[in-house]
Amino acid sequence: MRTKFYLTILLAGIFAVSTIALNSCKKDDDDDDDNNSTDYVLVVENGAQSIEPGESISYSAVLIDEEGSITVPSGIVWSVTPDSVASINSSGLLTTSSTGKAKVTATIQVDGASVSASVPVGVYAPVLFAVAPSAILFEAGHQIQLETVYFSNSAAPTYSFASSNSSVASVSNSGLVSLNAAGECLITVTASNQPNSPFYVPLLVIDVPSVPLPVTRVELNHYSKDLFKNETLQLSATAYNMEGVVSNANIAWASMDNNIATVSSNGLVTPVRTGETYVTATANGIMAQCEILVNPDTVIIVTPFYKDLQQGETFQFTATAYKNQRSGFGETYPINFSWLIPDYGPGFEMFNVGTVDNNGNVTISNSAMMGMMSFVMAYDPSNEYVAGAAMIMIDVGMPSW
Repeated sequence: MRTKFYLTILLAGIFAVSTIALNSCKKDDDDDDDNNSTDYVLVVENGAQSIEPGESISYSAVLIDEEGSITVPSGIVWSVTPDSVASINSSGLLTTSSTGKAKVTATIQVDGASVSASVPVGVYAPVLFAVAPSAILFEAGHQIQLETVYFSNSAAPTYSFASSNSSVASVSNSGLVSLNAAGECLITVTASNQPNSPFYVPLLVIDVPSVPLPVTRVELNHYSKDLFKNETLQLSATAYNMEGVVSNANIAWASMDNNIATVSSNGLVTPVRTGETYVTATANGIMAQCEILVNPDTVIIVTPFYKDLQQGETFQFTATAYKNQRSGFGETYPINFSWLIPDYGPGFEMFNVGTVDNNGNVTISNSAMMGMMSFVMAYDPSNEYVAGAAMIMIDVGMPSW
């Protein structure tokens, strides 16, 4: 059972926005005649990503020449820094090993010249609020508004925002991120009711590509959106090159999972079932993506939403299922809930804080790490897309009875 998937449904989406990481090189077909040289860019197709411990990503890259022709290069060398956060094999499969911010780089050799491109990835245990986008890869000179999502029947908290390097990207008190110069940094978002559990947004700012491609950037009217099954979304895309808008660009639309949402040839997104997927718009190999979350018809609220518990302590959580609609929570449903606490697997035992029975009774381990955060989840065993969660913090003080 995937922890992040259930939390994503609960929190109305964990989003990422990105242009595609690229870098360039020049292939000389005739060293004595520069007019016969060809320029290329390397494109890492996955964009910015934010995942939780224990998950993996399979990366891929393509090579695009100045005419817009696309090839899949051979001999890609993949690397990740720092390697304490994750490792990546020769096929581009990234496996997490710790939490933190990292950078994935693809490198190839083209006629003796080395060219590389990088994308950011964040590996963090989820918290009980979401930030959209959850990872950013974009060109300098743009602004991106961070949106906070708090899915609970209690009052929403206030949020504070901070950048680890304002010369690369600064952030206002309202969460507006200004991409100032090429580089990487981390945006920290802290909720007033969860001061010890911030949300981290890894960010990589890239330069405008110097290669005169037919298309150097694709922009969308939305980079993330949550939808109910009776709603649709009209996406639009604008292609740019070094001189401005490309009015005759051919935009190809695609959904990464048609079982969750489909997209028409003109960008109309139609939900199919609960879940999340990306809709992409591609022009001459350059792609932009919008993350689509199809909301569940039922939402489970676990009470209390946040609880400090001590080593060895027990506590009874309860859960209620509500009809989910755009106007808010409606009528309640009787559900025989199943319960779980995430098990992050080998290498991440520090996140495993205790157990829960099928009545929602949590028992904290005597060896649970003080200050560690985790979750208790209630879900409908007959419908894998209906789930809710509450936060557990391992307290260093007296039991919180």
